[in-house]
Amino acid sequence: MKTLITTILITITTSFLYSQNEALIIVEEEQVQTVSTISFAKELPKEGTYQIIYKATESIPTIANEILFTVNEKRKAEEVEYIIIDKNTKIKILPYSIIYAKDFVPVATYITE
Repeated sequence: MKTLITTILITITTSFLYSQNEALIIVEEEQVQTVSTISFAKELPKEGTYQIIYKATESIPTIANEILFTVNEKRKAEEVEYIIIDKNTKIKILPYSIIYAKDFVPVATYITE
């Protein structure tokens, strides 16, 4: 009788440990997939961290999202950066040192030159 109970307990314990190990492997695989997905994700910059500067005309220029996606990639730590769209339009990119300053005030998205 003791042998039967011992065998049952060992079987249950082994099954439990195996199922826990299997669950851990699944979670680890999901985490790897999530991390790889996030690392390739692009996001638009937050409004107020860049300015679209254009020469005064009758209409506000339209900027494609593909161009706005590059704003975060071109943002520098200490220097203001510019993306030239055409002869009438450019994007001013504020550096991280300004954005993360305690007294940071978001800038207007569109201004005329």
